Amino acid sequence: MNLDFIDMLDGYKAENDELLQKMEDALMQIQEEGMNDENINAVFRAAHTIKGSSGMFGIDYIVEFTHIAENLLDKIRNHKIPMSGEIIELLLACKDQMQILINFVMSDPEGHPDEDIKSDSKRLINELQAHLDGNDNLHVEETVEIVELIEINEYQIKIDFASDTFSHGFDTYTFINFLHELGEIKNIQTDTESIPIFTDINPSNCYMSYIIDVHSSKDSQELEAAFDFVKEGSTVSVIDLSESKQKPEPVKTIEKKREIQIEGSKAKNTPQAVKQTNFIRIEASKVDSLINLIGEMVISNASVMQHAANLRDSELIESVSTVTRMLEEVRENAMQIRMVPIGETFNKFKRIVHDTANKVGKKVDLIINGGDTELDKTVIEKIADPLVHLIRNSIDHGIETPDVREAFGKSITGVLHLNAYHDAGSIAIEIIDDGKGLDAEVLLRKGIEKGLIDEQSEPTQKEIFDLILQAGFSTAEKVSDISGRGVGMDVVKRNISDLHGGIEIESEKSKGTKVTIRLPLTLAIIDGFLTKVGNTHIIIPLDMLVECIELNKKTIAQMHNNSYINLRGRVLPLLNISTYFKIPHSDTARSNVIVIQYAGQRMGIIVDELLGELQTVIKPMGQLFNELKYFSGSTILGSGEVALIMDIQVMLQMMESKQKKELVA
Repeated sequence: MNLDFIDMLDGYKAENDELLQKMEDALMQIQEEGMNDENINAVFRAAHTIKGSSGMFGIDYIVEFTHIAENLLDKIRNHKIPMSGEIIELLLACKDQMQILINFVMSDPEGHPDEDIKSDSKRLINELQAHLDGNDNLHVEETVEIVELIEINEYQIKIDFASDTFSHGFDTYTFINFLHELGEIKNIQTDTESIPIFTDINPSNCYMSYIIDVHSSKDSQELEAAFDFVKEGSTVSVIDLSESKQKPEPVKTIEKKREIQIEGSKAKNTPQAVKQTNFIRIEASKVDSLINLIGEMVISNASVMQHAANLRDSELIESVSTVTRMLEEVRENAMQIRMVPIGETFNKFKRIVHDTANKVGKKVDLIINGGDTELDKTVIEKIADPLVHLIRNSIDHGIETPDVREAFGKSITGVLHLNAYHDAGSIAIEIIDDGKGLDAEVLLRKGIEKGLIDEQSEPTQKEIFDLILQAGFSTAEKVSDISGRGVGMDVVKRNISDLHGGIEIESEKSKGTKVTIRLPLTLAIIDGFLTKVGNTHIIIPLDMLVECIELNKKTIAQMHNNSYINLRGRVLPLLNISTYFKIPHSDTARSNVIVIQYAGQRMGIIVDELLGELQTVIKPMGQLFNELKYFSGSTILGSGEVALIMDIQVMLQMMESKQKKELVA
């Protein structure tokens, strides 16, 4: 097997995965909003491009399957077959089958699909062909003969393909062949001037240029759109030759006017502006490597800054400060490369909501807010599966069936909200449903039965709701393939904890449930605030720091040996790091309180010294320190010493538990 061919297949899969996701997004939008030209054309273009790129690689079984789907889509977009709910479901199934076929290509490039895959393809092809041969949903209200005047224009298209056209999975014939559907090709001339001598030819480059004469009833913009996929780097011009000639006699055609019933359709043909953005596709590992290198540069730069300060060389300190500012800009720009809008992940859940709701006989609308909120790609990849489980849980356990909702005076369609927003240096993701909510009494009873709660204790509502995050805990009366096996929610909690995040559950019986996940924006580099307790350096995430105050003698006297202070009329609980972690206190240092905030909660942390802001490269603690749960990582200072990065969420939870025990006592 040619290694270059394998490398090209990687690009083929990446490109087609993206096209298939666009196809699914467009189909889901049609399902929600009804037919419009923009979305059905997006579906058609995706199928057309996949067929073309598969043909270039000689993957005949994908070409054959996609060709039939493309034919149906062409009929739909030309309003010859009406879109319906049944067809949407069929096209979604075809999209899934295309993904299976593409995945098979990657696993066995020279092989052929097994009988199960072939059988599924054949079944779907038969269903597609049935819609092409005859459409039962077509309802003719009236048949009227009308005369339409079609104006045929003459165009000359000049196209110089970019040299990297082939590497993007395109072949020039596909685009020229597509012009046959837009008009009649009268003449094609090949421009050979850009083709180098034989010894200089790179077989992976495209050197093709064409001049094509076309007669068509379409306007020049529609003809130019046929080359949308290769516009970047290519040169396309469409000249209307008819403007300089006498207009030909219009051609008379007779058609039948039809009024078509489309199931659930809400026509939306308002044109939308398309944002033109240039992208470059690179491997994620290269970005990760860049971030790691910048992290090492940050550590090395801190060491240089330390030496410059020790030498007290003002010119050197100024030069190092300039480099530091530039390094901060490089770091911020590099981090932005890895930050992606979470909406791209949220949009994929539309299909999951659609399929899950259909499977359990429910109607559910998904509403997405904050899709433009950016998060580290690494974090998004690791949170996708937990979110899928939470969404399925909301539909299966939370939202009621239409008849039950109607009996309770609710809309028969349940609503699932997926929200994202930034909050104190973290990102909050909310999954909110308007279903039956959690029954605290049932949960408490189950918790006592399983020995998770002492029968004599008086747990808070939060503690009762948190029971569903325990391993093996389930209130489902029957097991389904969606949920109810007592596994999953504990895995969700563990995955979120591994990302140094947290999960909160709020619910009201008969009203609904809200699950909030809080995650760090990135796992690589953060802005921190360096402090010192005794000889131990501790870093506080800067985004969670509210203010710093001195703990003077007057304030200490007002505390009366309690672990809180009155901060401008508000009670602020305190945690003395030296006392709690048994770190020897520095007698010469003055105590300071760092006020931090996370998820609406505030607390004060008592430290000895405040050393200022610091770019912090997050290093994992290692397996030896896995039980050290109060710290999310470590970093290396310019002096070579190690500083611990405090996990604010865990510290707040610990403080809350400590306060509860004090109240009970």
